[in-house]
Amino acid sequence: MRVLVALGGSALLERGEPADALAQQSNVEAAAVALAALAEEHELVVTHENSPCGMVGFLLELALRNALPDRDLVTVLSEVVVSPGDRAFEAPFKPISPEPQAIVAMRSLRTLIDAGVLVICAGGGIPVTLNGDGTMRGIEAVVDNDLTASLLARRLDADLFVMLTAGDAVRLDWDGGDERALGAGPKVEAAGRFVEATGRRAAIGGLTRAVEIVRGEAGTQILAPGA
Repeated sequence: MRVLVALGGSALLERGEPADALAQQSNVEAAAVALAALAEEHELVVTHENSPCGMVGFLLELALRNALPDRDLVTVLSEVVVSPGDRAFEAPFKPISPEPQAIVAMRSLRTLIDAGVLVICAGGGIPVTLNGDGTMRGIEAVVDNDLTASLLARRLDADLFVMLTAGDAVRLDWDGGDERALGAGPKVEAAGRFVEATGRRAAIGGLTRAVEIVRGEAGTQILAPGA
C-alpha cells in the first residue's frame, strides 16, 4: 500500500521533556525504527511537525538513512497555498491557521515517490498565496500540520492515512453508555476528510504500535460507512 504517516509533535517529544536536540534525537531514532519496519512492507511517505528548535527534519532524515541504508530518501519543504480571504485572518490576535488548499510541489513529490524514493515532508509547510498572474507570495500564518497531511494524502492517492502520536488512540465521546462519533479535534477532522474523500481507511494511534495500526489491529481506525 501507499501509506502516508503523519508524525505528531507528541510522538517526537513527550510531555515534560526539554525541547532540545538531545531529547528529540532519542525519540526520532525510535520513530525511525517504527517507520523502517513500515517501509519494508509499504510505499511510505512521512510528514512531521516542526519543533521549537527546528531540528526534527534533519534528525528524522538522518535516523531513517541509518535505519534504511539501501533506500533513497529526500526531505522536501513545500509551500502550501492558502487564501488571503480565509476567515482565520479576521482574528489577528489569535494564532492564524488558514485552510490548506494546495501543495505547490505536488508534481515533484509524485515523481519522487513513483521513482521509489522515500519522501519526508515538513509539517504544514510554508504558507503562500497566489497572485492573479500565478506568482506566489509568502504570508504570515501557521498551517495546521494534520490538515495539510490529510490534503497531501488525498492528492497523493494514498491507500491509508495514519497519524501517529504519543497515545494509543484518540479518546471517544460517550453519551449514556453509547459510543458516539469521534470527538472534535484537528486529527479527527483530518482523518474524516481523508475517509470521506477517498472511501479509504485512516487511523490514529501510538508510534510504538505503528505496524499494528497499519494492519488495523491497534489504534483508532476510521472507516467509511459500510466499509
